[in-house]
Amino acid sequence: QTKIYEALKGVRGMKGVDTDKLKEVMVRFSVMVVDHPEIMECDINPLIAGPDGIVSLDSRVLLHGPEVKELPQPAIRPYPYQYSKARDFAGKKVQIRPVLHEDEEKLSKFYQQATWSRGCDTTSPVSKEK
Repeated sequence: QTKIYEALKGVRGMKGVDTDKLKEVMVRFSVMVVDHPEIMECDINPLIAGPDGIVSLDSRVLLHGPEVKELPQPAIRPYPYQYSKARDFAGKKVQIRPVLHEDEEKLSKFYQQATWSRGCDTTSPVSKEK
């Protein structure tokens, strides 16, 4: 954790920031920028975060001009929501989707508990079938 994270939790008797709300604001801002490539520049200053909420006191958005024929694409591709689908599986509704970063702990636990039918597990060498 960073030093600013410790400060966001609260210091010197002050209440901490609602970090879940702060994360939500950051994610929504990122989604807005990715969903609107016509945005050339964004400035939010200051962004006030406290125990009672988060508010922008001033913000500015500049768009690319009409002379820009090809809008820039993000360096990191956004999450592919188009591949997320609800399906019936063995009589139950399941959500099939690409992996998210928050899946890491569950995936790690899954692989540690998995039984590998071909002798391939995370703790021993791969067995060779004859």
